[in-house]
Amino acid sequence: MSEKMNVLFIICDQHRADHMSCAGNPVLKTPNLDKLANEGVLFTSAFVANPICMPNRSSIFTGLYPNMHGAR
Repeated sequence: MSEKMNVLFIICDQHRADHMSCAGNPVLKTPNLDKLANEGVLFTSAFVANPICMPNRSSIFTGLYPNMHGAR
């Protein structure tokens, strides 16, 4: 039997990657996000299906591009 993987997926609107100290920001302090990044996975290259929040979240949850799921 294989071990089950624990996954925590955090989504926040309008949060730039460089606004976390674990991503190199020298001013902002984000100790809780830093701990999650250190103990888990920190993606340094990511792309979105759409720059607008709702269509992009719909793409994440459905696995479809915005022109296929129709969220605006």
